[in-house]
Amino acid sequence: MAHSPAYFTAAGAVDRTFGWANASPEKIADPAIHRVIDMVRIGPEPTENVSAYRQGATVTIETTDGRSVTNTVHVPNGAGMLGIDWADIDTKYRALAPQALDDQQIVDSLAVIHDFRQISDVSALIDRIR
Repeated sequence: MAHSPAYFTAAGAVDRTFGWANASPEKIADPAIHRVIDMVRIGPEPTENVSAYRQGATVTIETTDGRSVTNTVHVPNGAGMLGIDWADIDTKYRALAPQALDDQQIVDSLAVIHDFRQISDVSALIDRIR
């Protein structure tokens, strides 16, 4: 469920933002998000400008008082086709790595990742994440 369009939409609606924190076990299990997941309906595939939707989507939120708000994102932040900045990698790594590594391992391994092209053996990275 955590990597489904329904989860992405529900988490974004509940949290009013969506980022790497939404990949945490706590967010994935959040009852508020799961209540909204059941309200998500997948609409028809786009028929116009289909290539623009390769990594994006159009989302419409309908409120209980009958209002609706629609937004389209063709290329989301962090999409490879926009190019990836080191700041994006650092943010993702620092958000997800604590599930497996301690603080010092994160600092040390991220330094090796930044200099990966200069190292002669991948064991330099493996040694920092064991």
